[in-house]
Amino acid sequence: MTWLLDDKPLQSVLVTRLRYLGDVVMSTVVLRALRDGDPDLKLGYLCEDAYAPVLEGHPDLHRLHRLGSRRRGPDAAARGAGGGGGDSFSAMVSRLSSARYDLAVDLFFNPRSAVLLRAAGIPARIGGARSWRRRLYTHTVVPENLPGAPDGWRDVAPGGLGDHLCRLAPLVHRESGRMFLDRLVEMGASGPLLPELAVGSAAGLELPALAAAGIEPGDEYLVLVPGATWPAKEWPLGRWLELLQRLHRERPEKIAVLTPLGGGAAWKELGDHIPAGRGGVLPPLALARVMGLLDGAKGVVGMDGGIMHTAVALGTPTVALFGPTEPEIWFPYGHDPRFRVLAHSPPCHPCHLHVCRAFSCLPAVRPDEVTAALADVLSAAAVQERTVGNGVQTRRKPNGPQSREGNQ
Repeated sequence: MTWLLDDKPLQSVLVTRLRYLGDVVMSTVVLRALRDGDPDLKLGYLCEDAYAPVLEGHPDLHRLHRLGSRRRGPDAAARGAGGGGGDSFSAMVSRLSSARYDLAVDLFFNPRSAVLLRAAGIPARIGGARSWRRRLYTHTVVPENLPGAPDGWRDVAPGGLGDHLCRLAPLVHRESGRMFLDRLVEMGASGPLLPELAVGSAAGLELPALAAAGIEPGDEYLVLVPGATWPAKEWPLGRWLELLQRLHRERPEKIAVLTPLGGGAAWKELGDHIPAGRGGVLPPLALARVMGLLDGAKGVVGMDGGIMHTAVALGTPTVALFGPTEPEIWFPYGHDPRFRVLAHSPPCHPCHLHVCRAFSCLPAVRPDEVTAALADVLSAAAVQERTVGNGVQTRRKPNGPQSREGNQ
């Protein structure tokens, strides 16, 4: 099976989303869709080094390219994106040029990625139509202008998932003769798509941190993720304290509170409210260790952000708490009963503010709503587990690392 672009067959494709964690995770639906149309297609992925660990061992990737990060903004520490590793711009140009990709699909199309792909000489480049950068791509695609798009394609790829997948609209599937979005509708006959990750070599890295919190192998535990990149995305500390009390009364699992990067001091107080022997607050963990933590959890309660998307992509039952942003775009997972979003929408919603004086949306989410939603997603996961055990096939987590050519 083969994908065509302008009647030319594609043998290798580079997908790139330089940042951020949630977007990189969501973009894995693009890898799955390309692989579904051509199992032999060689796929590479380019992102900033800070986010590369989430794609380690992904079964659809042949190569993982790590670009050095230069971010120094106020959100860099919270995102774990302060720089350090990865290739320089010039080294990456050389590396991508040597890889000889037939096509690059740029899901970020900021100046750095647009110029880099052009400089690497990749012959076909799909990107967005933003400002002057459109001239650096051979094809531009925008979600609001897709001539001939079939009805129902957004049902298969809602919200941000569709914004990523629609960039492949110019592709044609040679054997079926269908345009990409038509084939996508067929692909989604069993339901909307979900992002998928593999833990791979990250498995077990989180065990020392769990043991320090009194959580041993074999213990069932829940992960609470109170931190967020911006204050307007954080549930108030008092609400978390109420939630801990309810979980202690209503749930048997131990509790692991994940301290966020760059701002954990505010949440250390939560540890004082976890009874002895019921868990504790974990220190900030590297992304690979966070993946192992989420993969081993029975359930996750977290904020709108990259860790929440990572938990979903690992198939861990998740309750997400949303504030100023739109769940319809950034939580396109509600069709699966293992994942639930809680949000209140005052008249000012969505405001997308980082700091809000009238902050009322997130505080309106009550701890009893959270525990009820958590009970629902855990019950749905148990039902699915029994269904799979009875021989009914459903798409679940990838089975470990299967990368074929390693990371570069």
